[in-house]
Amino acid sequence: MKKTLLIITLFLSSLLHAKIITLSVNAPDPRYGVFSTYYLKVEPLNDKSNRVRLLEDLIFIDSTGKKWTSPKGSVVDGATIPKAFQGIIGTPYGGEYVLASVIHDVAYDEKKESWEEVHRGFYDALLASGVEANKASLMYMAVYEGSERWGENQDKHLSQEEVLNLFGVDESTRKEIENMLGNLLQGLNI
Repeated sequence: MKKTLLIITLFLSSLLHAKIITLSVNAPDPRYGVFSTYYLKVEPLNDKSNRVRLLEDLIFIDSTGKKWTSPKGSVVDGATIPKAFQGIIGTPYGGEYVLASVIHDVAYDEKKESWEEVHRGFYDALLASGVEANKASLMYMAVYEGSERWGENQDKHLSQEEVLNLFGVDESTRKEIENMLGNLLQGLNI
C-alpha cells in the first residue's frame, strides 16, 4: 500500500513572507536515494517570476551515494520542468517531483558535475520522491534532450529507445511513455 503524506501545495505568489510547501510523496523509495527533508521552505522573490530562494539546505543522496546539495540561499526558477511539458507533467512547484526539480536546478546552474551526472541525479531524485517510473523516464528524456550541455560529450544524444533501455522500462510503461510523448508532440503541433 502506498503511503501518501498530507498534500498541501501552496501556489507561490509575490508575497513578502516565506511559504512552506508541503509535498506529496507517493511511497518514497530509498533504493534510489534519500532527501534530508520532504518539506521545502522557500521565499518567493518579488520579481514577477517563478523564482524562489531556499530558506534551508536541501540534500539528496543518490543511488550511488553521491551527495547533491542545494544550499540555503540558492535561487531556483523551476526551469527543470520545461513549459512545453507542463501540460502533461505539471507546474514546477506543484508535484511530487519538486524536490528533484530543486536539486536539478541548483546542480544545473552550478555546473560542478557533468551534464550527464546532473540529469542522472535528477532521475534518481524523481524515483526517490515516489514519481512513477514512466513519468520519471519522460522527465529524464525531456531534460536530457532539451537542456544545455557543458564539458565533454556535448553532441551526445540518445534515442527514445536507448533511454528506455537504459532504465529497463517494461513494455506497458514503454507504451504509456510513447502515448505521453505522442500527446505532447500533437499538442505542440510537431
